[in-house]
Order: sequence, then structure tokens, then C-alpha cells
Amino acid sequence: MIRMRSSSLVAISVAGVLVALGSSRVHAQSLPAQGAKQTAREPRTGEDAVKVSWAVIGDAKPGATVRIAATYDIVPNWHIYWLNAGESGAPTEIELELPEGCTVAKRPNGRPKVDFPVPKVFRKSDTTFGYESSVTLSVAVTLPSTIPAGGFTAKVRSSWLVCKEMCLLGRNESQVDLLKPAAPDSVAAKSLATSLALVPKPLPADWKVSMTDVSAEAAVLVIEAPAAVAADAAWTMLPAETPGIFLESGYLAEAKGRSLRVPLVLSREISEGRPLAFTGVVDLGKNAGSFAFSVPVPNL
Repeated sequence: MIRMRSSSLVAISVAGVLVALGSSRVHAQSLPAQGAKQTAREPRTGEDAVKVSWAVIGDAKPGATVRIAATYDIVPNWHIYWLNAGESGAPTEIELELPEGCTVAKRPNGRPKVDFPVPKVFRKSDTTFGYESSVTLSVAVTLPSTIPAGGFTAKVRSSWLVCKEMCLLGRNESQVDLLKPAAPDSVAAKSLATSLALVPKPLPADWKVSMTDVSAEAAVLVIEAPAAVAADAAWTMLPAETPGIFLESGYLAEAKGRSLRVPLVLSREISEGRPLAFTGVVDLGKNAGSFAFSVPVPNL
């Protein structure tokens, strides 16, 4: 969800763009001096700032699983957001209308399960999580055992918030034929392979995750790394989708060593009707991998 502070920023910044545009009209009749360096125009809409391309990747045959992939190409110095935006921002969303018989994994909120690569942490005025330059998100779709002749079209939609000093909302709608995948050596297929390599893997069994000191309104998340992790290793824990659970302090937790204790605040009344469970990502840093986990909060 976009916090009120971010919404105010959007309004103020958009107004600033309008003023800048008005000023440029005043000087439109004055041509720049020959050889003068032109300043790149900042995007005016979310669609200006982010170009989305869709593709189907995989072996499209009855009963097989393919991926619908969305690649977001983002203008320099701007960024979009992970499934948990952090202190401000809004998640990048994908929605699908699939032909009859197709199935996808669902998130607890009923939306398709989107595979997100581990995000970058942006630390400016706020701590946020997301992507810059380019990123590919994807959804695994299982085709039915019987596919009718002719086209097999899915409607695809995405929405995003893209930010720099200001933020812009963007939206894209398109269609893809699930029976016409991109070539294995295509740019789309290569982008998807790169993305999937960065999607957090399940946390290995030799890591220990638990909840302790549980009360009606608080708990402590404990993560213990195995001996294979260096005693002075630095790593980060990013909260993923955790309705009804908040970090007591900050928007991520950083460890130095093999153990991390994270105090949590519980709000059971806003858990969207589901049992409380904390989901997160352990990020060991560049080239060391990232791992996803989920741990339930015990009932009292």
C-alpha cells in the first residue's frame, strides 16, 4: 500500500512537473545554442518510465507448465517495487485471465503467485525494496490435458509504481497466446532464466527458524545459520508478505554472525482472516544466494 507520505510526494512532484512544462513553453521559441547539450526529458507517466513486454516461455503442450513472463524496462535512475515495497511505495502486481482449464498457484490474497527475484535495497529518505534498469517477473501456468484447436489466449495485466524524486503509477494490458512460446534462445527466454536464477530458493534444512517470547501483541523471530556460515558473516533478512506482523524497529533486519533475533509486533485483527505467519527472505549477499522461509506464530 502507498503510505500517505508517498502520496503527498506524488502530488507535489507532479505539480512540479507541470510547472517545469509551463516554463519550457515560455522558452520554446529560443533555440539552444549550436552544440549545446540537451537534457533528457523526465518521464511524465508510469508508462513513459516503464516499458513492459510479455512472453510465454516453455514447452507448450497439453498438461505442461509454461511461464508467462513480464519484463519491465525502467528508465535510468528510477525504480519499481518488490512484493513488499518497504517503508513506502507499492508492490508490482500481475493479474491474469486464463483460458478454461489452466491453473496457477495462488497467494494467500487470491492473486497469482509471482516469482520475484531478490530485490535491491534502496536507502534514501526511506528504506524500500525493488528493481532498477530491468527485471523480469513470471507466473507458472499449467495447461489443461486437452487443448482446443486454434488460439489459446490469456489476458495479462500489470500495475506498478515507479519512483525517483517523485512517483508515477503505471499500467499495462495485453494478450498472449499460450501455445506460441518464445524461442529458447530469445531475449525473453534469456531474461527469464536470469530472473529465475535470482528468485529465493527454499531455506536449507540446516537453518533454524522459530518464534519465541510470543504474547498477544508481540513475538521474537529467531534465525540461526549453520556452521558453514562464517562466524562474522553479514547477511540481511527482508520481510515478505506478513499481514498482521510488523518489525518492532525498521523495515529489515541485519545480522553479523550466525544468529539473528528480530522483535515483532502482532496485530491479529488485520491478518486478513488468516493464521499469523511470518514470511521472509534471507539474503546472504552478492553471489552467496537468497532463501525464502515461512514460520507460523503459535496460538496462545
